[in-house]
Amino acid sequence: MWRSYLARVLVWFVALAGLGLYASGQTNTGNVYGTVVDEQGAAIPGGSATMTGPQAPRTTTVDAGGRFRFIRIPPGTYEVTVTMPGFTTVKHENVIVTLGRDTNVDMQLRLSAVQEAVTVTDRTPLLDTRKVTTGATFSRDELTAIPTSRDIYALIQQVPGVQIDQVNVAGNASAVAGGPDFISKGSGNVTYQVDGSTITDNTYGSPLFRQNGGTNTFFDYDTFQNVEVTTGGSLLELQNPGVQINVVTKRGTNELRGSARFLYASKNWQSDNTSQEAIDQGLFQTNKIRFVREYGAELGGPLVKDKLWLWASGSRQDISVNTTQPSVAAGSYAATVKLVPFSAKLNTQISSANSLNLYFSRSNRVEEGRNSSSTVTLRAPETLTNLFIPTNFYKLEDNHVFSSTLFASIFANYQDVIYDSIPRGGGDPRGFPAGQDIQLDYYDFQYHNSWVYYYAKDPQKAVNGQVSKFFSTGSASHELKVSFNYRTQIADSQTGLPGDQIQGIEYSYSSALALLARGVRTTYKTNYISGTLGDTVAVGNLTVNAGIRYDRQQSRNLPGESFGNTTFPDLLPPVSFHGVQNWQFQYENWQPRASVTYALGEKKNTLLRASYGRFADQLGFISYFGSGVPISNGYYYYWTDTNRDHHVDRNEIDLENGFYSFYNDIDPEFLPNIPNQIQPGFKTPATDDITAGVDHQIFQDFAVSGTYTYRTTKNLQDAIPIGSSLATYDYLGNATGSATAANGFTINFDEPFYGLNLDEIPTGNLFYNREGARQRFHGIEFSAVKRLSNKWMLRGSFGWQSFKQHLTPQSITNPNNLWDLGGQNDDGGLATGFSSKGGRNTSGVFIGANWQFNVTGLYQLPWDLSIGANFFGRQGYPQPYFVRTRTGDIQGNRPRILIDRVGTFRLDNLYQFDLRLEKTFKVGPVQLVGTAELFNVANSNTVLSRYARVGTWDARDFDPDNPGAEFSQDGNFNRIQEAQSPRIVRLGFRVSF
Repeated sequence: MWRSYLARVLVWFVALAGLGLYASGQTNTGNVYGTVVDEQGAAIPGGSATMTGPQAPRTTTVDAGGRFRFIRIPPGTYEVTVTMPGFTTVKHENVIVTLGRDTNVDMQLRLSAVQEAVTVTDRTPLLDTRKVTTGATFSRDELTAIPTSRDIYALIQQVPGVQIDQVNVAGNASAVAGGPDFISKGSGNVTYQVDGSTITDNTYGSPLFRQNGGTNTFFDYDTFQNVEVTTGGSLLELQNPGVQINVVTKRGTNELRGSARFLYASKNWQSDNTSQEAIDQGLFQTNKIRFVREYGAELGGPLVKDKLWLWASGSRQDISVNTTQPSVAAGSYAATVKLVPFSAKLNTQISSANSLNLYFSRSNRVEEGRNSSSTVTLRAPETLTNLFIPTNFYKLEDNHVFSSTLFASIFANYQDVIYDSIPRGGGDPRGFPAGQDIQLDYYDFQYHNSWVYYYAKDPQKAVNGQVSKFFSTGSASHELKVSFNYRTQIADSQTGLPGDQIQGIEYSYSSALALLARGVRTTYKTNYISGTLGDTVAVGNLTVNAGIRYDRQQSRNLPGESFGNTTFPDLLPPVSFHGVQNWQFQYENWQPRASVTYALGEKKNTLLRASYGRFADQLGFISYFGSGVPISNGYYYYWTDTNRDHHVDRNEIDLENGFYSFYNDIDPEFLPNIPNQIQPGFKTPATDDITAGVDHQIFQDFAVSGTYTYRTTKNLQDAIPIGSSLATYDYLGNATGSATAANGFTINFDEPFYGLNLDEIPTGNLFYNREGARQRFHGIEFSAVKRLSNKWMLRGSFGWQSFKQHLTPQSITNPNNLWDLGGQNDDGGLATGFSSKGGRNTSGVFIGANWQFNVTGLYQLPWDLSIGANFFGRQGYPQPYFVRTRTGDIQGNRPRILIDRVGTFRLDNLYQFDLRLEKTFKVGPVQLVGTAELFNVANSNTVLSRYARVGTWDARDFDPDNPGAEFSQDGNFNRIQEAQSPRIVRLGFRVSF
């Protein structure tokens, strides 16, 4: 029999290999494990166990050890019935299956000479005795009853150890392209999954900051059945050391169900929280909502009862915000985003042993007036862009039960993504509208005419397969798992200046530069291959998980081109890059993972656990730098606008003597030779994760948890000019000075800076691993979860962390302590995540709070009223300041030198309290629910970002008779760039049956 089963499994995997695709996945289901014992506690073999619930019943046998199991069960509430000859029949109701967790059901039978049935109504325990991860899983009750911005990020913020770069009030930041940036236990890696299938777009982020991964999918919040957020532990399916987000969508059941809703938040229901400081700076508002509107419907049920089910949903969400702006006169341009997701799922029970699932979703994002304002540099209306991101996702999944001890699953998915950022002023190559003479120009302290265009196509394909085999050795039960995985993505992007690819930059009549540029089309391919092998061994109250994960990440550049400049074709002709045949980046990582849990006592109400895991960062956007045309390139020339039309003409540039510098530090004549180099043996950062914790179930529906985490990360990546080292920099002096902002804040600084002394300008950068550099993380997190019962529900969490970098003398290759790398030369200093997105007007956000908490709760009042609340707080993020220095070195560098240490200056602590009131009306099978939500109840106006540049220190301005003449303060120093949105009301209603 075993050989027969093995042959069938091999057939599956041969077919899988024939597809040529594979990708790692988590899960879209849960598991139920049960034991059957007699009144003396001895195992009872034989008999059968049946599970009934939302879909077709499942039946399995009880093995020789008195064990039974139901694998890959959709989340929901079920009944389990055990029938054994000569014993009572026991039915256990309220068996709650939760996403990604194992539910334990213990059945005690007694001898009976007559047919007798016993019903157990208690809910299954909250504790999972096989738990090997940290994070949180959110049930449908929490998704619907707590006031949130109705996106997955509002849930992620509730997970201890996870920090996010934005603050969302009533959904005003729910449509950020690619999603916000995260830091979880020191890592900025993020993996997105839908029903266990990876949809991560690895073109987002910056590997040098350990920010890897984003998503082009915008979810319909009402499609969520459960959301699972994993942040660490020893789970073999966990792909990286950051955050793994798995959204499980609803499915049709044997009961016809449907709903429709409408929600609206208006500017007329909004308070004003503009601070006096903002008013004094000339800001007439700080990030106010114009409106947030959502409507949608869903319907699901059986096409053939117990055999075929269909579910579908569609919605539209409009988010319009007036961002922080300097004055009404400067122009008030709203940023408006439309999200239109649609999804459908078809489930079929082909046989009692096989189920097949089909899923499709379309996410369409349209943003009008992108980058609509700035508190520092203004943009005319024609420089705004329209952003379109249509995304289609397809998935096919098949699960097969070969026997009560052998299970296998396979799925394949495809994602088709288009990303178009089109300037309103036109001049992009695809003609929206066309115009060769269009230029992006800067004068009168404002951008004019058009903007940079960007197009991308990022399709990806994936397949995932897994086999589980259950067996026993003596008193120990085993679950042996094996999986093989593959995912591939093509990143094909095109960007450049509009029209004639020229920009005029006028600082004043006597100081102007012309940028003569070439756009580029860059294409690269990335493969992600992994396999896992692990065993879960259970002996009494002890469970041991041990296994190993193998990952191979590969990337190479395909053919690309750099477009010729139409005005200066002799200076900047078109060039073509042939691509490369071999993998330029290839990471191979063996990652051992192990955990042990022990349940104390007969009732197993206390769980002790410890785990070790090694994780590898994702290979992401760094592939871009291996191209022969990696970035737009060209020349800066001095320019004299002789006819004063703010337009660069060919005869206004002195090509013989007016050269200033290369654009993006790349010599255009060197292309299509690859300008950058990769260190031999270049590796991805690797993290060792150790956790120890205890979970205790106080009551049947109330449990608390505490976890300590230690992490260390090596192989940190960096980029330096080719040929440079610590010895190739000369000390040029100290940038000194004092600056006082408009709000009275004063900063004094005295920071050394250095210049590169190479004989020739480097062609590009060397990407390498910093020798001896480490990041170390210590974290403590506490959580309490009360499941909805007795009319109330609660989830609370608190996290504290210490995240620092540790260096050796060999770690420092550029002596300039650079701001945007978080003070990379500060041994023992605070390590942070740097988000280049941040808020809508910010130049970047340093993510790094030492503490954070979140409490959510629900109480059901009489008369079908309920009240929900969410209270969030964290330490203010670091606000590091920098001074720009003019070194006069060979590259003309103007490094941004960090002032003091990261963490010396911080923004104010952030708090937000939200409330929700719900009233339910019932008319037969129809329910009408009305809701009123109040966000930012205290009308807090915490500053989320300030302008960090103190000013410029230029050695060329040295004057012995005028000390301090080298430093000129930036007029925007410490200016508010973004603040918390004001208090606002959102009303809504829902009809369901």
